[in-house]
Amino acid sequence: MGVDLAGLWRQADEYLRRHIKSKAVREAEKRRAERQSQEAARRVKRAAVVGGASGAGLLGYGLLIAPLAGPALIAAGGGALLLVAVSLALPSRRRTGGDFSQAELAALPGEAEDWLLGRRDGLPLAVRPLLDRIFGRLGDLQPHLAALAPHSGPAWEARRLLGDHLPRLVLAYEAIPPSARHEDPAVEERLAAGLRTIADALDELCREICRDPLMSFETQGRFLETRYRGQNLPSNRFE
Repeated sequence: MGVDLAGLWRQADEYLRRHIKSKAVREAEKRRAERQSQEAARRVKRAAVVGGASGAGLLGYGLLIAPLAGPALIAAGGGALLLVAVSLALPSRRRTGGDFSQAELAALPGEAEDWLLGRRDGLPLAVRPLLDRIFGRLGDLQPHLAALAPHSGPAWEARRLLGDHLPRLVLAYEAIPPSARHEDPAVEERLAAGLRTIADALDELCREICRDPLMSFETQGRFLETRYRGQNLPSNRFE
């Protein structure tokens, strides 16, 4: 009985491609770990404030108004602990209704990145390069979106792309039964085409957002060339 070496090779290749993470994914996971650490620190800080305020309130009530009896003191202490536990469990920032705040805009790329990382393993291997492009652009956008006005054109475009178009495309693909995906190659092709469109749109969004900083950088370079070109600069006094 012969061994299907070609089949074994395909399985090994697919296993490696599925489990070896690209540089873009590793960097996205690093950013996610940093966000989780910052969120945990914010929750602990808030819980410490709540616990300190509750303890100070109980102490002030007991000293200035009336001492608390044993059962009342236990109940009050339990309530304070409950407040601390709730403050630890709740996220430090909650989504508002209609208007989009500056904090929500700044957090949008990270939220999209976390969401996409959670679904990456369920998407076809063929679209991994497109996902890497999107992860890279999400990393580029994170430090810049916070500087935009929440109701500016680029901000609304980022909101549509990351908060609507990207999740809607992936969820629509996931809603198709696996058997139907395998039987119809066009399903994967349409997913790839949609992800490519989103990646291209993110490229254009990054160029638009970085246009002003780039112009400022080029202006500064021209100023330095005009100011110092052809001049005899003083020698290094520390030489």
